[in-house]
Amino acid sequence: MTAPPFDTFIVQEASGEDNAERPCHMVATPEDFRRLMEQLRGEGHIAVDTESNGFYAYFERVCVIQLSVASQDFVLDVLALDDLKPLGALLADPGIEKIFHAAANDIGSLKRDFDFQFANVFDTAIACKLLGHRRLGLAATLEREFGVRLDKKCQRCDWGRRPLTEEQVVYACQDTRYLVALRHRLAERLEKEGLLEKAAEAFEAVCRQSAPRGRFPPNGYVKIRGFKTLEAEGRRAARELYQLRDQMARSADKAPFRVMTNDVIFRLARNRPQNLSELARIKGLPRQFRKGRLAEKILHAVQ
Repeated sequence: MTAPPFDTFIVQEASGEDNAERPCHMVATPEDFRRLMEQLRGEGHIAVDTESNGFYAYFERVCVIQLSVASQDFVLDVLALDDLKPLGALLADPGIEKIFHAAANDIGSLKRDFDFQFANVFDTAIACKLLGHRRLGLAATLEREFGVRLDKKCQRCDWGRRPLTEEQVVYACQDTRYLVALRHRLAERLEKEGLLEKAAEAFEAVCRQSAPRGRFPPNGYVKIRGFKTLEAEGRRAARELYQLRDQMARSADKAPFRVMTNDVIFRLARNRPQNLSELARIKGLPRQFRKGRLAEKILHAVQ
């Protein structure tokens, strides 16, 4: 496949393989996206991954989609592209195999955000599990199979912020660049072990999974560490604080733990401060909750 004139980064391989460099193309305009979709129609195997902003935002969304073929990688800036229907058609095309590692989260997110459907998926994590491997993470798998050590520096990046840095683009493409080769290696072993049919059934089940529901489990407060040690009033306070945190996180579009951690909720519920002075002594309580209206809301919740 001839390299298109996208914004391109030349990325060093993370292993000692002969093919030490390969291009990673940034796709951030409708014209680049259209050109890429035309080229990918001729591919038999396409690796796919996503990056979302759930570590930062309450309303999680897919922000970046990575696609790799045998010799090139592409990073799609989803926030810059309005119409992804051609990509949806490609993902639903049974004539093109889509390769994921631990597909459930990516497929669920893509269904939630874009209503995509999927056919002909190969999940390398499921394949590894069927073959008896215990360490199923991508980093462990690539190190075991290819001697590759992934740089996970951007694992907790805010993928919703723009512009994306070159470091983020390079990080993103590494999550898919080895998957085509890994798929071929694992498929050969599955066939040798007589596991291809079982694997195909598992892959199909992942394709059929439903999109995830909202992120707020109403009874999630019972899973807060230490909750079971609280007395009845403390448990009621934990429930009120948990619900208050969700309201604040939803309003600010922030991940709940960035508003208030579970440990702080537990300390507030256990100590149930009665005034501003006692509230100020709660370890880890963010400064904005120590006075004013927010402090009043906290004190009311623990009464």
